[in-house]
Amino acid sequence: MKITWSNRIPIQTTQINNIPERPGVYEIQGRKKTDGGYTRRYVGMSENLRQVYSKHLSDDEPNEKLKNFLKEKKAFFRYVPSNAEQTRKDLEKGLYYKHKHSFNTLDNPPAGSGKYLKIKIEETNA
Repeated sequence: MKITWSNRIPIQTTQINNIPERPGVYEIQGRKKTDGGYTRRYVGMSENLRQVYSKHLSDDEPNEKLKNFLKEKKAFFRYVPSNAEQTRKDLEKGLYYKHKHSFNTLDNPPAGSGKYLKIKIEETNA
């Protein structure tokens, strides 16, 4: 499966209008100090990407590790639009197991079928 990520969008309240109000899979990344690259921190899916972006920025964010990271570090949001709920679930699970996103909780892994666990997910950036 080949996916194309959106451009990275800095996670700031001023950026909310740059996030579409549509379903998709998303990823939160941090900037590495060593080589200037990006490190994957969180993967999720949503019926409304703008709404979930806003939720992660709110005080109601339930993931304390992610909440603190977003307050203290420079972070980025990127997404892959997808209208099909099962595809979103499967892709979220495949990305989670491929990259071991450090802020996803191990006791509650994504609910996808596992369809993409054994096939290669080819990723490109917009």
